[in-house]
Amino acid sequence: MAVPTLRFIPTSGDGSTPQVNVDEIPEDLKAQVEEVYAALKGNSGRMRAEFATVAELTQYRTLLISYCAQRTVVVDGNTVKAPLKFRKSPTKGLPETIMEYRITDLPAEETPANPATPAAPAADAPKPTGKAKK
Repeated sequence: MAVPTLRFIPTSGDGSTPQVNVDEIPEDLKAQVEEVYAALKGNSGRMRAEFATVAELTQYRTLLISYCAQRTVVVDGNTVKAPLKFRKSPTKGLPETIMEYRITDLPAEETPANPATPAAPAADAPKPTGKAKK
């Protein structure tokens, strides 16, 4: 019996989509993601992609998600991680070979204004005595 060749395929953050190594993603798809990102960055809306088959849509989505998760940019001569958020939109009433999606910046992590200073406890309000003064 021949032993199969094994290859580890990590999944994306949602745990269901295989993550393809960024070196295996076609350059034209990477360029297209950057174009879509630039077009959507300042505009409200989404992109629509139409495919001949569901298998083509699934393969495209896998590559798209993988690239967004592993994206890097060059800043001051240094390559830094700059992942993007991919979100598939509902396509109720459209054929299953159509995908609408958004690509946006990941939200910045919020940090408390001054985490070293605990909030002061609120003063207890005076308790009513139950007797009204006349």
